[in-house]
Amino acid sequence: MQSKSDKYFIGIDVGGTKVYGGLVTPSGMIAAQHKEPTPPRAGARDVLRVIGLLIKELLKAGGAVRGNILGIGVAIPGIVDNTGKVVITPNINLSGTDLKRILEKKYKVRIVVGNDVNLGVLGEQWLGAGRKAQNIIGLFPGTGVGGGVIVKGEFLTGHQGAAAELGHICIDPAGPLCTCGNTGCLEAVAGRWAIERDIRAAVKNGEKTIITDLVGEKLAQIKSGTLAKAILAKDPVVTRIMTRAADALAEACVTLNHVFNTEMFILGGGVVEACGDFFLPRIERALKKDPFFRKLQAPVVVAAKLGDDAVMLGAVAAVRQGTDLSAAASAYYPKLRHMPSGKVFVNATPIERPLYVRADGKLKDPEEFVPPHITHDLVEELTKKGPDTLFIAIGKDKRLAFSAKAEHYLKKKHIHIHILPTGEAVKAYNACEERKAIFIYPALVAAKT
Repeated sequence: MQSKSDKYFIGIDVGGTKVYGGLVTPSGMIAAQHKEPTPPRAGARDVLRVIGLLIKELLKAGGAVRGNILGIGVAIPGIVDNTGKVVITPNINLSGTDLKRILEKKYKVRIVVGNDVNLGVLGEQWLGAGRKAQNIIGLFPGTGVGGGVIVKGEFLTGHQGAAAELGHICIDPAGPLCTCGNTGCLEAVAGRWAIERDIRAAVKNGEKTIITDLVGEKLAQIKSGTLAKAILAKDPVVTRIMTRAADALAEACVTLNHVFNTEMFILGGGVVEACGDFFLPRIERALKKDPFFRKLQAPVVVAAKLGDDAVMLGAVAAVRQGTDLSAAASAYYPKLRHMPSGKVFVNATPIERPLYVRADGKLKDPEEFVPPHITHDLVEELTKKGPDTLFIAIGKDKRLAFSAKAEHYLKKKHIHIHILPTGEAVKAYNACEERKAIFIYPALVAAKT
């Protein structure tokens, strides 16, 4: 239950189809979240109206008032200059809007406005895959390819706010035409729209592909999950086109490493979420084989962890950086206590049923758990918000069995798992500084089964 004295930030991710916001504690816990559809052909007045409605709904859901808000961060899909004025937004008519000034005048709090992908990378650095890194390059193949660069803890915006448009670096001067007007851009080879273009061309040329069985003959839009199914089926058309996209991403990463000598590449976006096992190893191999850096350690290549929350949390991270947090400290993860009686307390609440603490710090009841079996579906549920480490706390006399599919999933996601007696698991969880989750199967419940 929130207190009227609690302090929060609001993060807002303005997209072409929806506006997503979160009421977030200073430590990064999402206390409330809400989505509103972006009006068709939205202009500045429409977007500002939706932002206002979103903020009201967030305050209501979180039991907060405007006086609880320390600052508001807003992410925009376009170029934002260093004063917070929107320069260009391709899919929303916000170009020329001084969004920062307008919101500051209305809400009388600190406002930060930035590019959505830049802020997504910042979110991953704060709470996701890049928590231990100070030098990060983010690449997010989705419909196009977004990018962001962090150097020594600060993300690069450039002279006019247009830096790190990594999807538009040229990898092939004789390559295909890009939507930006240039030729051979990374996005024009590795973006999903480019992959869809190449699949349609292959079908038009008479090549056979499982894609037509999965989505029909029109091929108007091919979702990332469909591409993953085709790769799994070893479809020759999709495998060839996706290999070209992966090689383009790998080439871009090698070039970017020459420029920035980064310590980490974070790959995210819909295509990587679905096909990360296909892309990431190829990028890792290319970086390790680069003769220019053969005497230096290759950058780490990791998948993003925050999913749809990354941009919203990055907007919070940006506004949080310039705010006095001395009177607003709060813990991200709840404190667990294991009592001599065997009971476990989460903060002051005793746990008397199976539950888990997710990697975003929220307590959840598992949808289904039939001991001693840990299924793939349960593992996916427990690790939904991208932990590095999963603890399972269970009575000393109990044993758990993982399905082969669950074990494969944990290995694929590089999630470390520790199955420990309850007291040891609680102690290890409290001490762990990684992004973490814990599944608690209380001794009292275990005794009844």
